[in-house]
This record gives sequence, C-alpha cells and structure tokens, in this order.
Amino acid sequence: MMVLRRWTARVAAVVCALGVVLVPSAAAAQDFSGGGPLWYMDAMKIQAIHDAGITGEGVTIAVLDAGLSPDVATLQGADIEVRQLEQCPDPAASVPTAFETSSHGTSVTSLIVGNGTSDSGAGPAGIAPDARILYYGALQDSCDGNAFPAAVADAVAQGADIVSMSGGSSRLADELAQPTAEAAADALRAGVLIVGALPNADSAWEVELGKVNGVVNVASVDAAAHAAPRRDGSPMTNDDVDIVAPGVDMAGLGWDGTWGMSVWSGNSAATPIVAGLLALAKEKWPDATASQLLQSLIRNTGSTPHELEWTSTFGHGIANATRLVQEDPSQYPDENPLFTDGQAPTFDEVYSVPVPEPDASEVADAQAGAGPGVLPWVLAGGGAVVVVVAVTLIVVFRRGRGRGDGGGDGAA
Repeated sequence: MMVLRRWTARVAAVVCALGVVLVPSAAAAQDFSGGGPLWYMDAMKIQAIHDAGITGEGVTIAVLDAGLSPDVATLQGADIEVRQLEQCPDPAASVPTAFETSSHGTSVTSLIVGNGTSDSGAGPAGIAPDARILYYGALQDSCDGNAFPAAVADAVAQGADIVSMSGGSSRLADELAQPTAEAAADALRAGVLIVGALPNADSAWEVELGKVNGVVNVASVDAAAHAAPRRDGSPMTNDDVDIVAPGVDMAGLGWDGTWGMSVWSGNSAATPIVAGLLALAKEKWPDATASQLLQSLIRNTGSTPHELEWTSTFGHGIANATRLVQEDPSQYPDENPLFTDGQAPTFDEVYSVPVPEPDASEVADAQAGAGPGVLPWVLAGGGAVVVVVAVTLIVVFRRGRGRGDGGGDGAA
C-alpha cells in the first residue's frame, strides 16, 4: 500500500533539513497583483479556456453556504436554483441590504457563475459561468443540525456533479460528525465530487469537512503565488490541505456595504475556484470518473509536469486550469486518492459493494428446478466479487494526512 502523503512529507522533511524549502509549483511565479480583484482570471488563463468553448456547461454544482442575494447584477443570466431545506429558512429571503448575512454566499457563487458586472461596473467573473447552481442555505445560523446531510442528499438526488462548501460550524463538526461522514460517503459513492474550505486563522468559522475522507480540502494563495499568511504574518499550514488556489484579494460583493465589486480574502474564496475548475474539466472530459478528475487535479498542479509532491502549506500544489483541462484524466487510476486511515468514512464504507446474501427461497427453488449444479455457481460468483473488491482495496492510494487544528473560514 502506498501512503502517498506520508512519503512526500518525509521527502519534504529531508529537503528542508538540507536547507532547501520544498514549495510545489510556486517557483518563479509571475505576480498578477496589478490586475486588481480579477487577477485570478488572468493568472489561471480562464478567458482562453472560455474562448475554446469550455464554460462548465452541462455540469451541476451544489453550493452550500449562508444567505444569497440572487438578484444582484453579477448573477443575472446565471442558472441558479435556490433549494429549500426544512431545516433552514429561505436563504434568499433576506432584504437586499442584508450584506452581513448574504455577502459570503453571494461572493462564493459569483466566483463560479458571475457575469463580470456589478452595481459599480465591473464585477466578479465566474470560473464556470455556464454551470448550473443548486444553492442551499445550509450554513445559516438558524439552521438545525441536520441541514448538511439533508442538503447533500438533495444535491445528489438533483444530479449534482460537485458539492462546494466554503464554511462550517462547530455544531456540525462536533455533534454531527457521523451523519456528516455518512452524507459524504453517499455523495462520493454516487460519483459526486466534494470541495471544502480549510479554516483561516482567527476566523469565526470551523470546518468539519477537513476531517472527512475523500473531500478536496482547499487553501489559498495570493497573486504572487505566496501562501496566504495568518494574520500575525506566520505561514499558514494545515495537515489536511490537498490543493491551493487563488483566494487573496479576490473579487467579491457586499463586503463594503454595496453590491458593487469589493475585495475579500480567504480559503472561502479559493474553494469555489477549485469547484469551478473541476466543472471545466468535467465538461471537457465527460467520460472521466470523479476519482480520475481528482487524480488529475492533484497531479497537474504548477506550470510543468512533475512527480506528486505535498507540503502542509501548498498541499499537492497550486491548481492549474490549463493543464487540468488539457490532460486526459483517463490516464490516471480510477481511485480516489484523498483517503487516510483513521478518518471517516473509510474507503470500504464508500466504495466496497457488499455481496448480497442469496435469498433462501430462491436458492431452494434453484436447487429444486435445476439440480445440484446450480448452488456452487451462485457461491462461486459471490466469491469472485469479493476477490475483485479486495484487489481494488489493495492498490488504492491512501492519503496520509494528519488532523489539522480547528478554526474556520471566512473573509478577511
């Protein structure tokens, strides 16, 4: 069994001991900070991808957040369906000036499907503007504890390809750990990708998905490809980070008390960027499995091909939109690489298909009608399934991440 992250972490430790810092895919990066709040579009060459006809069309992304202001100029023309949960109030029912409750969710959604306009002129531009959005207000303060599992279950039933969540709460993390893991397992089993924000330092949010196996855990970088720092200036690290993406000084809405374009920062902003990139890749490569898309995401970081690397600052590196779209995911193993021992759900719980016990009456009928040769074939077939599943478990990559500290995600 290949414990990927532990191996790369040991390599990083050795390199650092020699006086060299291992920073996946960040060397000699161009500084795009002169591009203003839309710098992420230039840095990731998104317009060229859109010009090639890849816009996320045909892909459905479920966004789990707090309030939403769907009538803002930025979201006009976007395919957004607000899904109502029994456990939560209507996330779009707030008055148009409820910036405190709606700026986060509206900004997150705009980074996926924004049209580039706002009340002040230019506005957030979406990574996958033609994707379909299912919006769930599952992170509103007044939701009850079952909102996350309910939202994920509904998203799967509605045909979501990707679930994106840029926040969480200690209630979900502590009281509902098992239902959260079970909901994630159901989604992964259905081939749905889950993308979650890791916590920012000194934030009010606390994220539970960082402890859930199979989830893409996202951290952020700035326009010069530097990892986002803590507020005290120290390096931001997390043992659960899988990928980093633009998330500092990003285009947003509502942060200045208007629906004109404003600036915000955090892993919350980087998460919809990754969700949008996966939507582009899924549109380009519709026959790729969810696990192959994850393999492609972590293998095609940076600007040039490289062996898999990992650090607690950059994870497997900075997401690269161009390479993610160009590289055929079918070349990679059909195995979710984001699992680690000791965390839930286990690989077995998600991907192992239990062999059904033969019904006693059916076995009796088969024996009576076809003679003694039938039962051994039934048992042999079941045994073959067990062997195939066992082999699959042996070859899967396991993510050897540790448990990161608490905290949360939000805007700076």
